[in-house]
Amino acid sequence: MKVRARSVLFVLFVSLIFILLACNRSDRSKKPEMPQVDTIDRRSNLPMVEPIQRDLAQIKERGTLTVLAPYNSTTYFLYRGEPLGYEFELLRSFAEAQGLALKVIVVTDPKSYFPLLNGGDGDIVAGRLVPTDEDKQNVAFTNALYHTEPALVQREKPATATTDPVTKKALQPGPNEDLPEVDIQARLITKPSQLANKTVNLPEQSPYQQTLVELSDSISGDIHVVEMSGDVQDEALAEKVAKGEVDFTVMQGNLAELKETEFTNLKVRPILGRSHSVAWAVRKNSPELMNALNSFIEEKQNGSLFDKLYQKYFKDRKSYKERVESKYLTSKTGKLSEYDDLIKQYAADLNWDWRLLASQVFQESRFKPEAHSWAGAMGLLQLMPRTAQEYGVKNPRDPEDNVRGAVRFLQWLTDHWSKRVSNEGERLKFILASYNCGAGHVEDAQRLAEKYEGNPEVWEDVSYWLLQKSTQQYSTAPVVKFGFCRGLEPVNYVKFILERYEHYKQFVVN
Repeated sequence: MKVRARSVLFVLFVSLIFILLACNRSDRSKKPEMPQVDTIDRRSNLPMVEPIQRDLAQIKERGTLTVLAPYNSTTYFLYRGEPLGYEFELLRSFAEAQGLALKVIVVTDPKSYFPLLNGGDGDIVAGRLVPTDEDKQNVAFTNALYHTEPALVQREKPATATTDPVTKKALQPGPNEDLPEVDIQARLITKPSQLANKTVNLPEQSPYQQTLVELSDSISGDIHVVEMSGDVQDEALAEKVAKGEVDFTVMQGNLAELKETEFTNLKVRPILGRSHSVAWAVRKNSPELMNALNSFIEEKQNGSLFDKLYQKYFKDRKSYKERVESKYLTSKTGKLSEYDDLIKQYAADLNWDWRLLASQVFQESRFKPEAHSWAGAMGLLQLMPRTAQEYGVKNPRDPEDNVRGAVRFLQWLTDHWSKRVSNEGERLKFILASYNCGAGHVEDAQRLAEKYEGNPEVWEDVSYWLLQKSTQQYSTAPVVKFGFCRGLEPVNYVKFILERYEHYKQFVVN
């Protein structure tokens, strides 16, 4: 009976294997669009696809440069409603020089950077990348943006004023931190050889794992390296050290010094290896893009841009601390401003995504209700006195009164353009431009577009003619009723609001 039972089980097992194989074949047949897997990234076990054919010429045809980047305190982040970051600002400058729009796609798992790049989801990877021999097999790296060293991050006894920048609660002392000050100083690592038989936590696939392997070979005693899960990156590990959850980590020296400012119980010492470059990555078959980036880096490093941005993001510790402790550092709090709830309330009256209206508020006043323009516009949405009066605003500096009146004006503009532009996405651009320069000027540009065989319902055509209204030739044309207009202002107004809205959508819950 036992032998027969085993036979039955064996038959069932074999049958199950055939069913699973058949299902697998069937599933593959339904997904022919999946890319061919040529190699496997040995570290991540993610498919590394053959790089697509797209270089700078094709990017320019498309008009958009797409960057894959993490959301962190120096590469790219939102602060008080504004997209910022050392690499973001450099790449924005590069894109502008190439006549391209810049699009940032946030990638939360570093293991997917290069498969996504080669698969065509982006054109550049940015994110404090340290070129390694292994990664150079799959992607190409630009010239160095800057150089830094691997530094050990460890914890001192926390001062009474040390607080968590998010919760504002005092950090809890770690084990043995009730020791006398002299003993605490004595147990700090001051030279690399003292890491023998210690445990160091690193982010998954950290380039500094090899640094520690080489160091371990040169000292008496192994260094035990623990790789954290993919969602725990270098900055999160520094916080874990500060809280006493882990003892040591290794990170880029310039970043470590910023974390020492944020968490005053951290010590950054010693340096554990040679200085290395930090760069951007592109596909290996994109030589035009690579040459353009390297030319940009070489040119700008000889000017003031690189020094200015490096100072802003890596040296200005006071501003860094203000950012990370602010409740409007969007990555941690999900907030854009203290007026988020007010904007949400009135955006509903327009049937708008509140993040769109928030982007307009930022464009108008940077969320400052006391803002006042040379022309007399006031408040969060910079209402002109006549408009404020027309829409019942008694105090333009009062946030709610101002937003309420501005939304009434936007409702009027929505009704006005719903009869003239059928496509909702296009109509939004006409509404925003009209808020900036007046509907009459935009209608003038429509008439010019129609006269010169453009499409009066397509913003790309109309915005061109809005720009021409700043010239005498076209501002005095017979079809133009409202005369001269500095068309660059409303055209950029629309562009900046919609670009910022795309940034907000990635990080702020609707």
